[in-house]
Amino acid sequence: MVPETIYLKDVLSQMKTLDDDGRAVPFSIKVRTMQRFSKTGGQLRSWARAKLVIKEENPNSDSVLALRTKSKPRSSMRKNPNHFANKTRNIKILPSGKIKKINILFIIEFNGKKVIY
Repeated sequence: MVPETIYLKDVLSQMKTLDDDGRAVPFSIKVRTMQRFSKTGGQLRSWARAKLVIKEENPNSDSVLALRTKSKPRSSMRKNPNHFANKTRNIKILPSGKIKKINILFIIEFNGKKVIY
C-alpha cells in the first residue's frame, strides 16, 4: 500500500490557510532535527496539533476592556528572521503554546501524508 503524498509547496500553502475567524488552522506534523554547525541530530519530532505562527486578528479588540487597557510598548528594534532565505518557519505547539522553529526541508509528514519535494 502506497502512503498518500503531498508536495512541500502544498504543505506551505496549507500551513498559511486561515479559518473563518482569521486564525491559523491546526495541523499535525513530523519533523527531523539537525544542528547545522555540528552536523549532529536527526531526532524525529512529531506534534499532533500545531499551527503556524502568524499575526492573528484579536477577536476581543472591540471590547470595552480592550479599549480601556493600554497596550505594552514594543521595542522597535527586532531582528528579521529571514524565514524565506533560511527555509524556516515558526510553529506553535498546541495546547502548551510553545513556539518552535523548524526547517521546511526536514518536514517528513504533514497531516498524515508523506512530504515529497
